[in-house]
Amino acid sequence: MRTTLALLLLILATACGPKLIPGLDIEVPDTPDNRALLALMEKFQQAYENKDVEALAGLASSSFYETCGTNDTEDDYDLQGLRQHFSEYFKMIDKLSLSIALKDVKVEGDRATIDFRFLARYLTKLPSGEQWQLKDDIQRMKLVRENGQWKVQSGM
Repeated sequence: MRTTLALLLLILATACGPKLIPGLDIEVPDTPDNRALLALMEKFQQAYENKDVEALAGLASSSFYETCGTNDTEDDYDLQGLRQHFSEYFKMIDKLSLSIALKDVKVEGDRATIDFRFLARYLTKLPSGEQWQLKDDIQRMKLVRENGQWKVQSGM
């Protein structure tokens, strides 16, 4: 009897769990905010692969600021610096592909974080010739809601 009751409670508890967004490697509750964040990540991937600097800048918050994960302020940049950074970066590369694997998505009011692994593969144009490069890293994107839209504050 006790086993049956425990099993019934377990079934009821799992049946009432939040609906999840299908097709992901992690469990992300199916909410309008999470859907909007995933759509933003898709736009980020497309803009990056298309080397579209203005599309990337369009995803950024007006308060965008990138520290590049260092304490050295020499490599920091704001929204205008983002345009310059990607313009220079994209001039040196060709045949770019980007894979994104979500690790965590958190929304707290008008702020959110997305932890993801990105794998970028591209052909670099060097003075010594062309060379294939692979960049594999874990990144945290911080986002803020501005005028009802999610925008990237850092981590792009």
